[in-house]
Amino acid sequence: MMSQSRSRLQAFSGTTLRRLRNTPSYFFLIWRWSMWLYALIVILGYGYDPLRFRIGVILLAVTLAQTLFVTFYAPLLYLLLPHITRLTPLFARKARRLPKRVRPLAEDEEADILTPLASTRNIYGDITLYSVDLLICGLAMYYGGALGNPPFGAGSIFYRYGISTVFAAAFAYRYRGGLTVAVGYDLFVILGMLIPPPGAIQHVADVIDIVGSLIDVPLVALLAAYIATLLSHYAQSKRREQDNVRRQQALVRVSETLLRGAPDIQTTLQRSIAQIRQGGHFQRLALALFELPDDEASHPTQQYWTIHTYIEDYIPGDFPPTHTEALFQQVAQSGRNVVTFERLSEKTGPYGTARLYIPFFKGKRVQMVLGAESIRQTHFSERQERFLTISGTQLLVTLDNIRLTEETVKLAAVAERGRIAREIHDGIAQLVYMLSLNAETCAAQANRIAEASEEDAELLLPLAQRLEKLVTISKQALWETRNYMFNLKPLMSGSTTLTQMLKNQLREFEAISGLTAQLDVTSETELSEELLHSHHYAQVGTAIFRIVQEALTNAYKHAEATRILVYLSQQPTQIEIEVRDNGHGLIPMQETNGTEQTHLYSGYGLRGIRERVEELGGIFEISQIPDSGIRVYVCIPI
Repeated sequence: MMSQSRSRLQAFSGTTLRRLRNTPSYFFLIWRWSMWLYALIVILGYGYDPLRFRIGVILLAVTLAQTLFVTFYAPLLYLLLPHITRLTPLFARKARRLPKRVRPLAEDEEADILTPLASTRNIYGDITLYSVDLLICGLAMYYGGALGNPPFGAGSIFYRYGISTVFAAAFAYRYRGGLTVAVGYDLFVILGMLIPPPGAIQHVADVIDIVGSLIDVPLVALLAAYIATLLSHYAQSKRREQDNVRRQQALVRVSETLLRGAPDIQTTLQRSIAQIRQGGHFQRLALALFELPDDEASHPTQQYWTIHTYIEDYIPGDFPPTHTEALFQQVAQSGRNVVTFERLSEKTGPYGTARLYIPFFKGKRVQMVLGAESIRQTHFSERQERFLTISGTQLLVTLDNIRLTEETVKLAAVAERGRIAREIHDGIAQLVYMLSLNAETCAAQANRIAEASEEDAELLLPLAQRLEKLVTISKQALWETRNYMFNLKPLMSGSTTLTQMLKNQLREFEAISGLTAQLDVTSETELSEELLHSHHYAQVGTAIFRIVQEALTNAYKHAEATRILVYLSQQPTQIEIEVRDNGHGLIPMQETNGTEQTHLYSGYGLRGIRERVEELGGIFEISQIPDSGIRVYVCIPI
């Protein structure tokens, strides 16, 4: 219970800025209640005059009802008693019309002073409220002239009470509002001069009475508006200072998140976006990462931008999770900021949806777009744009660092694979090769001794057979070792072209297997440097290498082929590769359901290759050659 009372008390005077913003409301309520008590004391002194006493009691009752209503309707009491909306339907309706304080508002609205009367989103309702307040105060001052001398203006016992309506307008609408209400209040003073109120004593107005009654209210309006303006400027300065500190803290938190990292990029971006939204007081913040196709040159209109990562963070209830792809596409294609402001409706007054979308470049391409949205009274200012620019640049640099780290890991893995391949070639492969030669020499010598001596033939023939098996096993081990070593070597590195890669592959295969393998380049078109170094071209080269490798392995191990031909055709829009051998061809195999299904020799490696080719949008075919062997055909677009 004590903690609840303490938190409600802090709603009034928790910080210097909050106290300054509440000062006009304090002053207004204290002035109105003090002047009402002053009128009460004066009226009690007119008990000997029944007419004036009845007029005074009626005016006291009306002004008391007005003061109570204004007091309970004031935002100050609403902040003190946030649960008062549960008491009556009136305050529940008021709460629905008040702006939500849980939502970050525009900097000019958040830094503004707290108006004495509630300021809603309906400007016409606010004008009506202040007009009714002026009307009641003006009539109270007019009829209260019957209890004073002179019977108008400063002579009325409710004159000072009515000045509080000038305070309310000046604190809410500054000079324009204060002077407008002051003129309206002076009209009631002039009415009392021309038409005395009922029960008023006869009085001849002099210059002092007229000037004093008419000049006081405008001066009060100017003074109140000036004080409100000073408080507002100081509050705005304080708010800007707090916003700068908050944004700097947000940038520090974003930097710590980026440096500390997360299990994956998606989580890192999600945390960073949430911190940027909170630091910039945005109600919704979205991020889109773009990816351009490798054949961008064939699409000069730039209508093929694709979003491969989309993340957003928003305040529930204010902005639903919507994917505004059209705005992201507009920013990506134009390469310029998009700043818009759309009015919500006439009932919401000056409030609207402000949007700010900023592109971030890598080279000449837009790689990322940040979009912020909030319900505000104005466009986003330069501070929000600068904050988003700094935060977005941090994210973009971090993404590039992550990519560079991944590339470094890949390069390190390739270098390690090459080192292991060299170690195998210089160590295990040489030992296995020497073992194969020695076993073959021993087998040949055993056969010669057996042929020369019939007596030792029976003893040496089993030994020769075992040595021949050892020769076969050692050759198979040498094949597996060299094949494993070849798989470890980098595929396309540096300036190696697809043709050079295939030539190296076939040369290695001939050295390992002893079979004849020939490369025939039927067409080779010059490709751009950008395409040759693109990620898609590397994927195509890897797929072609693995396809040829699997076809060569099948031809050597299972088809008993003696000759292999590889045809390469590299065109501007696609790459075709064809592998032919003179082996046994396709082998029919019986499926479990009784149907006959044709399989390639090993089959399972090429099944994965087929899936890879289909992912790249290519064509993969295996067919029987009429004479002998098989034909493996692949066509992949580039």
